Amino acid sequence: MKQIIQVLSELVGCLVRLRRHLRLGRWLLLGVLLCNLLSAPLEVAGVGLLLPMLSFLQGEGRKLLVGGMLHRLAEWFPNQTDAFYFKLFCGLIVVAIGLKNVTQFVSANLGARMMSRGAVNLRRGLYDRLQAAPLHIFESHKAGEISSVFTVETVRTMNAVDFLFGFIQRLTMALFLGGYIVYTSWAVALSFVVLVALIALLTGRIHRGLEVQGNQRGELFRSLAGTLVEAFAGMRVIRATHARGEITERYDEASTAIGRTERRGSFYNSILAPLTETAGIAGAMVILIGTYHFLIVPGHLAPVKLMLLGFLLIRLLPLVNQLHGFTGQLSYNLAGVREVEKWLNVPQYPLRPFGDRPMEAIRSELRFDAVTFRYPNGTLALDGVSFSVPAGHTVAVVGASGSGKSTLASVLIRLREATSGSIRIDGMDHWEFSPETWHRRLGVVEQEAFLFHESVRRNICLGHPQASDAEIASAVRMARLDDVVTALPNGLESVVGERGTSLSGGQRQRLAIARAMVRQPLLLVLDEATSALDNISERQVQAALDQARQGRTTLVIAHRLSTVRSADTIVVLDHGRVVQQGTWASLETAEGPFRRLVAAARDGHLAGEAT
Repeated sequence: MKQIIQVLSELVGCLVRLRRHLRLGRWLLLGVLLCNLLSAPLEVAGVGLLLPMLSFLQGEGRKLLVGGMLHRLAEWFPNQTDAFYFKLFCGLIVVAIGLKNVTQFVSANLGARMMSRGAVNLRRGLYDRLQAAPLHIFESHKAGEISSVFTVETVRTMNAVDFLFGFIQRLTMALFLGGYIVYTSWAVALSFVVLVALIALLTGRIHRGLEVQGNQRGELFRSLAGTLVEAFAGMRVIRATHARGEITERYDEASTAIGRTERRGSFYNSILAPLTETAGIAGAMVILIGTYHFLIVPGHLAPVKLMLLGFLLIRLLPLVNQLHGFTGQLSYNLAGVREVEKWLNVPQYPLRPFGDRPMEAIRSELRFDAVTFRYPNGTLALDGVSFSVPAGHTVAVVGASGSGKSTLASVLIRLREATSGSIRIDGMDHWEFSPETWHRRLGVVEQEAFLFHESVRRNICLGHPQASDAEIASAVRMARLDDVVTALPNGLESVVGERGTSLSGGQRQRLAIARAMVRQPLLLVLDEATSALDNISERQVQAALDQARQGRTTLVIAHRLSTVRSADTIVVLDHGRVVQQGTWASLETAEGPFRRLVAAARDGHLAGEAT
């Protein structure tokens, strides 16, 4: 019993906290609850009317029409035979049970609409929450783990809601039937309470087992989803390294573990109903035998009421059985509710709201002012970085791997918030610009151009769907993508495949440049945009980038030093700090980290030629 109360208490608490995400609908919820409440007294009426019906069958029904609850019938239908009243009560039983089934039909249909609405709202709430989550949430969890929350845990959460309403409905009916048993014989009612407590004690271990299996099942499904995402996303690597057997083994381990968990869960579920029913029937028979010996034989209870109690117990026992079944399912699905609540409580980004100022121009400079950034795990990535990018100029940031270059770009783009310091445009903190105008006037090309399984046109216009045909054509020309678009079977309407698999690496990068340029950006951020390309593709992309940054304020994050020779200023980072600034010529001749980077790049180039 304690286990059941704990499960119900925790579940109700979780669902109360999730109600603003579920938004089941006030009127739908009220309709379901009202129908459930109406079905309970109608059930009791259908069973309770058996007493007068049986009494008239035995010729003792007239007593019930004098001074009892049924005395009105004698006024409405005076001077009628026992046969008439017997038929009347038969008809009333049919009406009561019919109305009960109508309320349950309405409740089921309203409940289906409510569940559908709740599922849609819950998934949307999760989606919105995760869209606003900090980047480190996605960097520390597998994509499959996150997707399983939408495909598995939301289903289990809605199952828990459905089972909870079913539990409430059966509990209401059980309480009404139990109340009628109390009205008929408090001693029988007390005996039945003891029976229910014994059944709860008997099934407590099963409920605990179902809860454990539910927790394990959720963890295993998230692991399996992560394995599947990696297996299909990394298909080229798997085949190139002949690792199919290794990855298949991982899949089999996860899938087999789920199978074992589901078998154990099925065992607990399969034993719960028979055990509850057998114990309930046995207990009910003991109660009826005791009622006969201690109440009927001494004359404390009319024999017809023993028959009524038998009918009441027969109707009540399946409800008790269903209540234990629902409790088992609630224990099993509680883990899904916990998981959904966990993801709905992930921190939101940004903690400091963006402003509402429009970004209209860069007239003077973009300035990094003592920018410091520390990751949630405590790693210091940027330490007091300060430098400026004059309007219309190109500044390149170089440094060894792990020096903080890409983190600096992320802070500028506002994907991460600086721990301290600020980034200013013409003296205005860049956090004060509205998200709409900031990202509308910001063009970004990263090392890996992420493309969606959409047409070339829709990938170019991502985030700027109102772009005109002329703007798209201009962006395509600037990115030197004309030949690619012309060669595609459907031109701009050609679908590029998932992550742009139908295009080469250089073509994907040029499409990313077109996506950046269609916005006509004031600020261009190039984050190692050519580092993953071969020499020929690099020259093509670099030519497109050189054209794109003409007259624009540009920040270049570079791994290959050959791509930054034409930059107006070069900033050298080392362990998150600015250690050198200047032009290529001045830095190359001065002793310091940049000179060592140039020497290392030259040695690597010569080694490549030698091989």
